[in-house]
Amino acid sequence: MRTKIAKISLLLLVILVSVLVMALPSFHTKELSRIELSQEINLGLLLDADQDVELLFFGYAGCADVCTPRLSDLGKWYASLPEKTRERLGFKFLDLSVPEQKDLPMNFAKAFHPDFHGIFLCQRELRRYTKAFSVYFSSSLTQESEYNHTAHLYLLKRDSRGKKLRFVYSAYPYDFQQIKSDIERLIHE
Repeated sequence: MRTKIAKISLLLLVILVSVLVMALPSFHTKELSRIELSQEINLGLLLDADQDVELLFFGYAGCADVCTPRLSDLGKWYASLPEKTRERLGFKFLDLSVPEQKDLPMNFAKAFHPDFHGIFLCQRELRRYTKAFSVYFSSSLTQESEYNHTAHLYLLKRDSRGKKLRFVYSAYPYDFQQIKSDIERLIHE
């Protein structure tokens, strides 16, 4: 009798765990993957003079698991935007690795779209930028040439008082329709 109860209990536990695992994606909502802000950002390399809004991504050149798929998707999506939108929208990739070759971040970013800009930062500047955007990164414990890092996408806007961080997108795959809508809204504010 005891083994029969144990088997039934184990079966019920497996069913319960299975149901919970299948339900996990429903606990994640799109609202939690997009944060709206109005935080001033006073950093010089952001938002060129002819841009009203800018997307910003922190990563490192050669990152195959996180940066490459995200930048590939972003490049395809960016190319699909209307030309008028692209004229007012910038995209910057800030390299977290401080590579010895200063042109490596630019070459990496441009591999995904010719309008993308890769930025090399010295250690001191990198600390300022990662602090301003609350970006986490550290050397990988298992691979010396790799980094663990926050992989959020940031949307900034220029206004009469300066530059502001307006949206942070944390979930992947990105909701490109939402990002496009946010960009268009900010351009027309």
